[in-house]
Amino acid sequence: MRQFSLLIFFALILSSSVIADVLKISDGSRLSGKIIKVEDGTVILKTTYAGTIKVKQSEVLSFETEDPVLANLKGGKTVTGSVKSKGDKVRIGEENSNSLVSLTQILSLKPDPGKDPKKNWIFSAGFDLLGKQGNIEEMSLGANALVARKGPKDELKFIAEYEDREKNTEKTADRIAGGASYEYFFKDSLGWYLRSELESDDITSVNLRSTTGAGASYRLLNRDKQTLVVRSGLGYRFTDYQTIKDDESSLTLDLGLTHNYKFNDIVSIANQLSYVPGIGGSGNNRFVHDSTLVFPIGNGDHWSLKLGIKNEYETEPAVSEKLDTTYYSKMSFSWK
Repeated sequence: MRQFSLLIFFALILSSSVIADVLKISDGSRLSGKIIKVEDGTVILKTTYAGTIKVKQSEVLSFETEDPVLANLKGGKTVTGSVKSKGDKVRIGEENSNSLVSLTQILSLKPDPGKDPKKNWIFSAGFDLLGKQGNIEEMSLGANALVARKGPKDELKFIAEYEDREKNTEKTADRIAGGASYEYFFKDSLGWYLRSELESDDITSVNLRSTTGAGASYRLLNRDKQTLVVRSGLGYRFTDYQTIKDDESSLTLDLGLTHNYKFNDIVSIANQLSYVPGIGGSGNNRFVHDSTLVFPIGNGDHWSLKLGIKNEYETEPAVSEKLDTTYYSKMSFSWK
């Protein structure tokens, strides 16, 4: 049942449509992508399939974009807002008698600097499958998914992961996890966050672990090539074990760090650290480290190869080993 529910979740994500700006051309074709600007009689469109395209404005019948734009019209008039196609004209901004204009009236157009751009949904899914028969019988299945809505000041994120491995009829991995988080920066370097995670892992004898945390976010670096955010707050953790070990229910500290660095157009690295020590009677402390190298494939807009290492340490586990280390490689497909 858990496997079936996760597959349904992936199917819903993969069936989601992609929202993009659209140009209708006089020859009947339609071009989709991101409108960068309109200038000197040329519409500049950035696409995932052909890079940046320049189209003569006289050949464009209409276009649409949900992002707010600033348009300069003939006669010195300026209008702002999203753009909707209305026959041989376009409507810019709120619906009124002055918002409907022909394309020949537009002298220039660019993103509106006075308004936040539209928040983009980002989707990512990855699968890995391994099978072997002969001297050793082995079967491995893994899947992961990410859905995020990111803006200049905030980010909403949903994740799901599944692992199932068996070697010579012995289970070596049986884990399912999911979570959601939201982070908002009300200043350039200061914000707040809220997160919640659920996990079940038969190998570590965890029927269900629920972790919730909330607190302050501090953005120490926010550059094109590098970002660094640290978080500190309070949380609550509940763990239902399969063994005779008593269930855990305690308040926790919630500490974390996220670091991203882009070396060049070929490789980048993402590092995540979390430390959740129990307080108020619980001595169980959990530490998780995850580092991933990301290599784009092709033009890098969709496919990528991820190589990483993940360490999970627990001071009072239900099994004998306190530290689990996982090395992984994943193929990932992302789209917006």
